[in-house]
Amino acid sequence: MEILAITILISFGLIGFAAIFFTTFGTLIILLGSIIYASLTDFTVLSFQTLAILLTLYLCGEVLEYVCVIIGSKKFGASNAAVGGAIAGGIIGAIAGVPVFGIGLVPGTFLGIFLGAFLVELTLQKDLVKSLKAGVGGVLGRVGSIVAKVIIAIIMFGIIISSIL
Repeated sequence: MEILAITILISFGLIGFAAIFFTTFGTLIILLGSIIYASLTDFTVLSFQTLAILLTLYLCGEVLEYVCVIIGSKKFGASNAAVGGAIAGGIIGAIAGVPVFGIGLVPGTFLGIFLGAFLVELTLQKDLVKSLKAGVGGVLGRVGSIVAKVIIAIIMFGIIISSIL
């Protein structure tokens, strides 16, 4: 059972880490792998307290996902409506990109964020330069959220490994 548990943990960890770059669910996959591992080992290696810490890190990552896009957009002068457009556009772009062998998810997300902020800002402000800046800010915010989630995933791995060892 130990071999199965560690195989699941490693698989979910690797898939989750890779997923950070393609979707917003990477840290969730890592968390789920940890929960499965803990349950298969009767919570003797990863305790409920450790899982609570991992859950907190996951939730922080999800909050940062949106905060980074908001900050990126706002730093480049986007209106509140354009920030909402960036978030909605990112979600729509990700969904639209999935059918393209899954790899369309990344460009779909980035394009959706850009177009969402750009089009809303252009509609409201009628200013091409300001609209382009809003779109670029949203994309840079998404890049920042990826960096933040990679750091969170590394911290999660550190906690898991230290618990196992």
